[in-house]
Amino acid sequence: MTMLSRLLSVSLLGLSFAAVGLPAAARPEIASGDQWLEGVNQEECLIRVDDFITEIDVPFDAGDIDRTGYFDDGVFRILCYGGNETSSMLLVFTSHNESIEVATQFMQFALDEITGVDEPSAINE
Repeated sequence: MTMLSRLLSVSLLGLSFAAVGLPAAARPEIASGDQWLEGVNQEECLIRVDDFITEIDVPFDAGDIDRTGYFDDGVFRILCYGGNETSSMLLVFTSHNESIEVATQFMQFALDEITGVDEPSAINE
């Protein structure tokens, strides 16, 4: 009976470790995108990013060239690199705990809002 008890104890212990390790094995889904901003220097790029984050009203941290914030079950980091005096590179990284679709949709939403893609164009004028 002692051998059976030991075997059962070891089995339960092994299952416990496996159950604890499963959540750690889950990896977040990550999406990224970038956009070259002609006529928008690094400082103006960061102002656009700050306006976007203020509009969506989420907690964030600000660095010299980046902003990091949180949405739903995800996190984003937006960076602005200076290209020259009149242009910059916008990079958006998003991560979601469960869904690549959510990460991708938020990344595209951020790019569109910050770059002004949804603004009416002057083509019809």
